[in-house]
Amino acid sequence: MDTATRAGHADVLVGLQYGDEGKARVVDHLASEYDVIARFNGGANAGHTIVTPGGTLRLRQVPSGVLHPRTSLYIGSGCVIGLAQLASEIGMLAERGIDLTRRLIISDRCPIVQPAHFMSDHQDGGHIGTTGNGIGPCYADLAARMRGGVRSAFQLRDLVLDERGVFEQMMRVAPQHAGPDVSALMHEMRQAWKVVQRFVTDNPLALLERVEGGARVLFEGAQSVMLDVVHGAQPWVTSSHTLPSYAYVGGDLPCKYHRKTIGVAKAIVSRVGSGPLPTELGGRQSEAYCADAAREGRGRADEARRFDPSALLADGDAFSMGVAMRMLSNEYGTGTGRPRRIGLLDVAQLQRSVRQFGVDEIYLNKCDSLAAFAQTPDRCIPVVVGPEDGDDGRLVRFPAFDAEALPRDDAAPLPPQLETLLEWLMDTLRRPLRGIGLGPDRAQMRRFETQQ
Repeated sequence: MDTATRAGHADVLVGLQYGDEGKARVVDHLASEYDVIARFNGGANAGHTIVTPGGTLRLRQVPSGVLHPRTSLYIGSGCVIGLAQLASEIGMLAERGIDLTRRLIISDRCPIVQPAHFMSDHQDGGHIGTTGNGIGPCYADLAARMRGGVRSAFQLRDLVLDERGVFEQMMRVAPQHAGPDVSALMHEMRQAWKVVQRFVTDNPLALLERVEGGARVLFEGAQSVMLDVVHGAQPWVTSSHTLPSYAYVGGDLPCKYHRKTIGVAKAIVSRVGSGPLPTELGGRQSEAYCADAAREGRGRADEARRFDPSALLADGDAFSMGVAMRMLSNEYGTGTGRPRRIGLLDVAQLQRSVRQFGVDEIYLNKCDSLAAFAQTPDRCIPVVVGPEDGDDGRLVRFPAFDAEALPRDDAAPLPPQLETLLEWLMDTLRRPLRGIGLGPDRAQMRRFETQQ
């Protein structure tokens, strides 16, 4: 039999903006169409959220297909593993009745985040705006290979071969004078390894063999294309490769099985930490405000005490609008709780990303957030279509719609104002819009029927 006739395929899903686009909910929406959901980059710095009737599920390292019991989960060699965080995540899922036994497979080539990496990230990561999970230093040590004549990085397979020796070496290279207690961290890691070890495979062909047998794979990207370590704006980037093409390196599968690339964006743009955000509402004032709030530990609860979002929107000031949009759209970091900087939908940036990274179709989340613009003085939804250095002429304005006009079920029509904007967006991007998010719940992800 010709093996090509029964082989499966792989699709890649990535964020198209600056992260936090709602990739997990789209993965969850699509998971029933796939046999394997696989991660290929990043680590515990990801924050993937799925809102269910039973509560909110927050994932950092486990792929977002967990709610589909027939779907396998794979963590590829391009990911770095925080042992304690992963063990905790596995335990959290078990408490919710989600057993990952015989479902989750982890490549033994994944690097391990060491205590020294956490400490380095806590010391220097704040200047970039990292999550402090040691991801960047771990990738850096993997590339360095040795420091001072001593091996600087370890993979899961090293723990399999020499658990005691690897943990002792990690203890020796960790700074003893700063940061968290090293002994406590090491004890936590040793206990976590007992949980994680049973999911680790030494078969480099594990995913390939599934696909050769007909399996359909969806690669789930972490962060976004605008934060890629090479193609993003250094130094305000993540430490891994986030582009669709990297899925086949970090995900351990030949690229000949690629079928399509799915891009996820949201109707308002957000960014955590420093770095360019050309359409930011409030500009430098917003960036400074969010930086201060993160440094002082202020977030959602603080803004809820201080501000009335309706009054801020009525004010019409750009900075005030950004604060109100953040509050109404719950734009706070999943892992950190930090306030996200808020910007207008940047269609010019989306056009570049779609073209540069070969995106075939798009999902657009947080369309419901656009209803907030009905409370602004001009009752218009502004969308950016021109270069960064233009004036007001780079905006296209669409009539706003009231939140009450949003459909409560799939049978109800969209507000005509929103329908017009979405049709225009598809024509502008020259890509089909497959689905839209009309709220945070799983049931509020809706397919978008078009003529394209």
